[in-house]
Amino acid sequence: MPWRTNLRGWRVLVILMLAQLVAASAQGGEFPWKPGDAPPPVAGIRLGDPQERLTAVLGQPNHTQSLGEEVWAFTYLRRGVEVLLSRSDGASIIYLRNRAAGDIGGVRLGDHRREVLARWGDPSTGSGDTALYVAGGWVVVLKYDRKNRIKQLGLGRVAESSEGTYYRKDD
Repeated sequence: MPWRTNLRGWRVLVILMLAQLVAASAQGGEFPWKPGDAPPPVAGIRLGDPQERLTAVLGQPNHTQSLGEEVWAFTYLRRGVEVLLSRSDGASIIYLRNRAAGDIGGVRLGDHRREVLARWGDPSTGSGDTALYVAGGWVVVLKYDRKNRIKQLGLGRVAESSEGTYYRKDD
């Protein structure tokens, strides 16, 4: 019967496609940005955007907190976004606070570590529950909960010191 022959061919094709998918996921993905690439917008905001741009895109913040003479934290509850802004550099860190707030390169709050590894591969650095994906002067920071789901997701500038690049543990 010819349909049985066709069915066997389809089974072989499906098995080959599944084997390719498993092999690709086992290798892991690749972080989509390289040093020198511009950081992606997050919730319509880019690193370096001034306060006026935050207001134009996100509206008025629900909470504003001074973190020093030059730095403020703006929380936009309805949008699920928090932005740390410095007077000299504009938006320096952008955090997504809920899954509906959006994504960074297809990665969202609540995603499992294995999904991130399949999409972006191994992180540039990090330890324990924290993974950092570095692209030159900026970084994507992920913190995982006990179930290996992303509980904190942010995009920020890489801090510099006289000794070179460093990352603060609390970011």
